[in-house]
Amino acid sequence: MNSEKSKELSRNAFNRSAANYENTVAGWHSRKMKEAALDRLEQPINGSILDVGCGPGIFLNMLARENGELSLAGLDIAPEMIRVAKERLGPLADLKLGDAESLPWEDNRFNYVSCIDSFHHYPNPARVLREMHRVLRRGGRIVMADPSAPVVMRQIANLLNPLLRRGDVKMYGQREMMSLLDAGGFQQAAWSNEGLFGFVVTAISL
Repeated sequence: MNSEKSKELSRNAFNRSAANYENTVAGWHSRKMKEAALDRLEQPINGSILDVGCGPGIFLNMLARENGELSLAGLDIAPEMIRVAKERLGPLADLKLGDAESLPWEDNRFNYVSCIDSFHHYPNPARVLREMHRVLRRGGRIVMADPSAPVVMRQIANLLNPLLRRGDVKMYGQREMMSLLDAGGFQQAAWSNEGLFGFVVTAISL
């Protein structure tokens, strides 16, 4: 499946689920991953954060409650997700419709970039990581959380992804994800498994 078709499937799937996302299985899993990612961020979080694949703004809302002075931004490929996020967050966040492969912010803009339950939808992951690195300040931190599974189950899921037509591209294991982060300019990567839900990895932009 080519990149644009995969993005179209993701966009359509999330447009359909946006209004009721929190009550879906995907929404339940996403909340668990968001909670795990938040636990891995040192508190308080200062400066600015971009949430790539922000969906309906749940993670940004969690951050706003914990860190009132934090500058928030979010991007999503699905117009309906951005609409719901704007309803939830109002003027608290700079929310933009767009593609993670071409982030509409200037270089060295953010102290943090998050990507929660979204990375497995990206057909060009190396390009996305380069963009995340570009918008992060030197010494900035990335936090990513995504589903994972034992190797055989992961391989089966990846074979089935094109048939499900939800825009899922690839589930990653630790070695492959660490290699992608290293190639993207990130260092000091730290990985943790999150039970049956997936993994959280943090790294520094140098």
